[in-house]
Amino acid sequence: MKKFKWFEKKVDERQERDIMEVEHIGFWAMYYMLLAAIIIQAFFVEGGEKHLVGEFVVFMVTSVIVLAGWMRKGVWTYQSRKVPGVKAYLRYSIITMLVFGLPFGIVTGIKAGSDWNSIAADTAITMLYIFIVCFVGFMIIGTITKKREEKLASQECDENEDEEDL
Repeated sequence: MKKFKWFEKKVDERQERDIMEVEHIGFWAMYYMLLAAIIIQAFFVEGGEKHLVGEFVVFMVTSVIVLAGWMRKGVWTYQSRKVPGVKAYLRYSIITMLVFGLPFGIVTGIKAGSDWNSIAADTAITMLYIFIVCFVGFMIIGTITKKREEKLASQECDENEDEEDL
């Protein structure tokens, strides 16, 4: 059965790589702009948090798809060939806690008209919650990715041994 003409590949490998690079840059630009739009609407637009459901769903679905794909392929980032360990998970979780938990807790408290002690307590609880969720998430994702990476490496070794036997 022939493919549809519309889906036939008409570019060589170099052109395909160039297209993938452009798509990669475009995807991550869109991803971070969507995140910025969510943050700006939630914090700075009056009543903006009520209209965030669509953006939030798209952002989270995209995040899950990317993470699932990385885990399936046994990769973590472009910068590292190996999955990082607990120190990196702590660092990532602290950064996420500070970048998202601190402003979210403060702005939410100010919008609610709370006193500063209440704002500080709510912010600390929010930051702790975000830290725990992120750290546990990184641990789970990292463990799954490490196991997948090991499985793929052992399959690659088995294939190389089979080729040598021929």
